[in-house]
Amino acid sequence: MLNKERIPNSSDSSLLLLSADKDMTQIRKESLKSWKLQTVFLLFFVLVGSFKSVAQNIGSTDSNQYFKIISFGEKIDFENIDQTITWTVSNAKNNIYTTLRGNEINDYVFQEPGEYEINFQENKPHDEECHHPQFAERFKIKVEPVRMSFDFSKITFSEKIERGRNYTDLIITVPAEITTKDNSITKLSVPKMSVAGLGVSFTVEALEKEIVIGNKTQLLKYKLSGVVNQETYLMFDFYDFNNQAQTFNFHQIIK
Repeated sequence: MLNKERIPNSSDSSLLLLSADKDMTQIRKESLKSWKLQTVFLLFFVLVGSFKSVAQNIGSTDSNQYFKIISFGEKIDFENIDQTITWTVSNAKNNIYTTLRGNEINDYVFQEPGEYEINFQENKPHDEECHHPQFAERFKIKVEPVRMSFDFSKITFSEKIERGRNYTDLIITVPAEITTKDNSITKLSVPKMSVAGLGVSFTVEALEKEIVIGNKTQLLKYKLSGVVNQETYLMFDFYDFNNQAQTFNFHQIIK
């Protein structure tokens, strides 16, 4: 007996089309949900970044005395500067006095620790009725004798982070390279770390309160306690000794 192939009828075709339509509708819903979540999270990060910038500027009495606090061997980006502007950079203790023009200030490396005075002079004519200089005529920059950078390629988590799970001892370990000028520092307090995300409630505690400077690379460990209450991405801010954040973005969505 010959086996006859079953020929789909119009009813079967309709069911297949209906099923495919449902699948496409579900895919669209999931894509829209993901897009909305990413958009909300992006806006959240923009707001967090703005708040963080303001907080760093007004965070302490010491930082209020200075335009910026940086580490030795670093530059400062003043963005695009008119070439008619003249700068003088001076550090009396280290006998430093330099004159710069326009964007040359962005390439200046503050090699020596200490307190620098920056004088700003705008040489173009003030033809406008209301003219405001880009900077104050005189401000100070503090250069610290210690530099710190985190190696996020080797960051580790003791447990997987999941939505709705209450953590009490989630440990994050991150290597940090610490360099001091002329080995002038032997001990430092461990800087803070924070976590941001939608519906995130974490407290953070450094497992060791003090860093003994020996090898350049140190393993810093932080204990997290709390919960992630909704689907979100996470952003981890690791602060250096100048209270400047270096950010690790956790690219996997927490579900």
